[in-house]
Amino acid sequence: MNLILREQIVRHVFANLGIVFSPFVNLDKSKSLASQDYLLPEKLSFQDSEGKDIQNKVWGCQISVDKSEVKMLLADCSQDKDLPVYALLIQMKDAPAYGLYLVYSDHLPAENQVDSEATIAFSMDGKSWMECGTYLQATFLAGMEQLRDIGIGWNKCANYQAQFESLQSFLKFQSNLQGDDDEGQEN
Repeated sequence: MNLILREQIVRHVFANLGIVFSPFVNLDKSKSLASQDYLLPEKLSFQDSEGKDIQNKVWGCQISVDKSEVKMLLADCSQDKDLPVYALLIQMKDAPAYGLYLVYSDHLPAENQVDSEATIAFSMDGKSWMECGTYLQATFLAGMEQLRDIGIGWNKCANYQAQFESLQSFLKFQSNLQGDDDEGQEN
């Protein structure tokens, strides 16, 4: 698997959604997925390295395209205020769910930057996850580019419980991939 390509795809998707900085994305023309307008009441709980509980935000938006609905949930998985970590779940109705994960340290000095741990995975049932190979990564990116190019406004997510459960499942998968013990839990 091409790790550099995967990281660039994940960063590109997060930048296009206004989650991380990119000089190529004009946020004056679109709203960040992490805006107050899309904030959901659910929280994810994590424990930091000292065992302290952390409650993080979850945002969600949806759009209807050609009689189909696309929902996105964004989770702040950060455990350190200086090192943003995000997970994103994207699902079109009656289609596989895709999960993206990114540790974002570009804003830090070069000596303090960490591995991005960028992940793109998919799930047919919202419970069992598998990393995407290059072909699925490219297909996913093409779909995300089409959504961006449509230019239709997003709405705050409704009826997203299945996607929230899939997001939690994806976070467990990501945690297992990285060998971490800190899993996102619903509050």
